[in-house]
Amino acid sequence: MRRRAAAWLRTVAPVLGAALLIGTQTAPAAAVTTTAGDAAGNAYTRDSVRAATWNMCGEAGGEWASAPGYCPWRNGNETDTGLDKPDGKPIYSYDGPRTKMQGVLNLINKRNLNVVMLQEVCGGRTPGDLYGTSHLDELDALLPDGPDGWTIASAGVTRADDPVGVEPERSTVELIDQEGSDCRTDALTGTLGVAIAVKGEITWKSETDFTTPVGTGLSMNRGTMLCVEVAGWENHLCTTHVSNFDEDAKAGRITQDQADAYYNGQRDKVVEVAKKFPSVVVGGDFNTTRADRIQPLYSLMAECDQRAYYPGDAANEVTKLNRTSAQLDANAGYLSYENTSSKIDYLFATGGFTGCDSAVEYGDRTNYLVSVQPDCQKIAKKCVPGPEAYSDHTPLYGYTQGGPVLSWKLDGSADATVGGSGAHSGVRTGGTDWDLADHGGALPLDGDDTVTAAGPVVNTAQSFTVSAWAKVDPAAGTSAVVAQDGSRISGMMLWYNAPDNSWRFGMPRADADGWSIDQAVSPGAVKGEWTRVTGVFDAAAEKVSLYVNGVKKAEAAHLSAAQWQAKGPFVVGRDLVNGAQNAFFKGRIQRVEAFGYALRDDQIANYAGSMTVPTGERVELFGAAGELSQGCHQMEETFGNSFGTAASLTPTLTATVRHPDPSKDVWAEFSLWDNTTSTQILTLGTPGSRSATTVKGQGTVSLTVPTLAPGHSYGWRVRTADRTTNNTPVSANCHFKTPAA
Repeated sequence: MRRRAAAWLRTVAPVLGAALLIGTQTAPAAAVTTTAGDAAGNAYTRDSVRAATWNMCGEAGGEWASAPGYCPWRNGNETDTGLDKPDGKPIYSYDGPRTKMQGVLNLINKRNLNVVMLQEVCGGRTPGDLYGTSHLDELDALLPDGPDGWTIASAGVTRADDPVGVEPERSTVELIDQEGSDCRTDALTGTLGVAIAVKGEITWKSETDFTTPVGTGLSMNRGTMLCVEVAGWENHLCTTHVSNFDEDAKAGRITQDQADAYYNGQRDKVVEVAKKFPSVVVGGDFNTTRADRIQPLYSLMAECDQRAYYPGDAANEVTKLNRTSAQLDANAGYLSYENTSSKIDYLFATGGFTGCDSAVEYGDRTNYLVSVQPDCQKIAKKCVPGPEAYSDHTPLYGYTQGGPVLSWKLDGSADATVGGSGAHSGVRTGGTDWDLADHGGALPLDGDDTVTAAGPVVNTAQSFTVSAWAKVDPAAGTSAVVAQDGSRISGMMLWYNAPDNSWRFGMPRADADGWSIDQAVSPGAVKGEWTRVTGVFDAAAEKVSLYVNGVKKAEAAHLSAAQWQAKGPFVVGRDLVNGAQNAFFKGRIQRVEAFGYALRDDQIANYAGSMTVPTGERVELFGAAGELSQGCHQMEETFGNSFGTAASLTPTLTATVRHPDPSKDVWAEFSLWDNTTSTQILTLGTPGSRSATTVKGQGTVSLTVPTLAPGHSYGWRVRTADRTTNNTPVSANCHFKTPAA
């Protein structure tokens, strides 16, 4: 059963309109320094976050298109339920909140997201309101249940008050709650705020409120930064909504220096919080078109839309849609207006991105002219949004660098042909035996057998990486290590070429018969020797590259006009040429992996030659409702949150370790200390710190620790080790508490 990570939290106070940046429609500044992301070259060890940030303009704004802050589906269509309130007034239902959240679900499904960060949404229930609904309740009902279900966390914001004390655009004067941040409109209940929904279990969250002023006639909200931790994820997730006070400065309510100071204070708080996490994804509405204004964030992390990821992809795409230069009729209906746009929403990550886009189709570009919609004015108030017009912001979504979408060990173990974030499994044909003695276990191929996925694994029209360990038999002819079928020819192929004794990685220029292939060639292949071969296609750079044992050996152009998507199955052990299966491999293959992005030179070198920092650190914890969950609470209690409580006084610490050579033994070493008494219990490198098990190449290992003191707080970390002294850097710190006596 899915549960929310925490109740929809409520702070004090509420705003007159959506937090808009008015009157600035310029493009982001071009001169901005941005990090490449993944400076350590180890993003391939992490989970890949597929996230979107989206300001839903869910609560504030007018009731017709030209009213200040108008946004589609604020209330939606009104339906009389046939029921009455205790005072005899009819109860109406509204489809606006559900429609907005259906848009979020559509985005999740269309873009295969596992995280959505939302701003200007309502969550929970306003005290005494028995009839409204909230966006997050509607989203919770739409998202799937079960083991692969979603959890949601939210945090409230504080509104600027209304100095007049009345809510505009109402037929009757109603006093506004000047101290609460409860959501308004007939359709909505709950608290206005930000939220993060995750396909996984949220185990921890923090809220860091900004200190900008409210209640002094200023137009903007006091926001917050919400951060969460997800069970089994290396990345933390944070979202925020930053206020911009430039319009208050223009109106003379404050000076421009004060407006700048208020903005910079919020930005600096975001940077301060983000720095607390070893790896983090931060998204939100930053309410500025000036990228230089958030330069400290660019210096700390990569912003997803600062580059093109494939030919035709644009950088710095717009995320905010406005209607300006309007001419209105007597009833405030649009006679004319101009559609303008800007970028004020941003998505950052410490690990860099593999792709990014603004889903502009979800923004409100509806034609609201009274010549098209005569009732779209302040009397009739009947404006009909377009079919995918959910907000005046467009969602910005990006995919972070992360682990492989396919990872087959091919070592003869029970899970030899499963693994990777894409959940691809392989079917073996033509053979059943495994060579368990060679190089830690390998797949023997005799020139007529393969392992095949059910469908494509990589998009050959976009960037990707494929890699494998291969040993070619001395008597072998040309042999394909991995390929992905098109209709007439493989869309990519990594192979040993017998005539000139070379390794090659190539991509055909078209799905057609013949041999028109852009290929990178590395002479001097050694038969009978285990070799790690890696092929990389960088769609934006329009080139293919070949690496042998972690070293780049060759590259070749593969121009945009020649890029096409092979939609057939991913195959180990052969390719496809002229519509016929071809170049069956003869020899041994193991550890086949595919990534949905182009790994850099330093990442490939690390992947081929360095042990990685352990991942998946966890300890068995009691969940909020008493059930057990797995978690690694990396943050200390500086946010005022408690660590998870271990299931016993002798908890088992667990991590996943990996060696670049599948034939090598590898294990973990754990460090454990008592935060309460400042006592070291286990020290890295000592006999008691070593995991109870050793694995060949890669796997999950654990250590049950000595009996701990009840009610104490403990910290721990872990590193990968082998029989050499080349131990890895340690993981981030994890924390837990022991149960009370």
